[in-house]
Amino acid sequence: MIEDNGNKNKNQSDQEPINQIQMISFIGYSKSGKTASIEKLISYLHERDYVVFAFKHIHQDNFSIDTPGKNTWKYSQAGADVVVSQSPNESAILFNQKVDPLLMLDLIKKIIQSSQKHDQRDSDKQIIVILEGFRDLTGKKVLCVKNLDEIRSQMDPSIIAISGSIFSNDFELKSAISENAVKFINVLENPEELLEIYRI
Repeated sequence: MIEDNGNKNKNQSDQEPINQIQMISFIGYSKSGKTASIEKLISYLHERDYVVFAFKHIHQDNFSIDTPGKNTWKYSQAGADVVVSQSPNESAILFNQKVDPLLMLDLIKKIIQSSQKHDQRDSDKQIIVILEGFRDLTGKKVLCVKNLDEIRSQMDPSIIAISGSIFSNDFELKSAISENAVKFINVLENPEELLEIYRI
């Protein structure tokens, strides 16, 4: 978790917006309900006026976010280390190397804060960072699963809640609940329960 406690640091400029940051990390195998759970949570948070960052880790080798043949791809192929593309409604930065997600988070926070300086109403909004697939990051995680075997193969002390497709199978769900002391939360139906665990 990365957060500012809401109290201004003595060394911090009074003009700099104060944003609290809370990270919610989802892990799980493919088809376990991660994406559906994250979509629901993002929608729930957006409706409640949080600023939401979504980070997805892609495990596929040789995967490219860029589209082959497009100008941005050509710039990367020519050797650009960073490619920025911008339209009237979107801005994207493509780093042609692996970047620590926590460093990116800090950079994005600064960009958001700078863009909010003109509107004090936005400057104190809490930032929620949704992470998908970052198993190696420390911190509390939500494990999405299809069945009890997936819980057994992935369970570790960082797991604070279990969700996902298992909620569509009553038999598997009952067996899993009886075997595990961790809280089971159907994020699709009760996203607020997950926020309670994270004290948001």
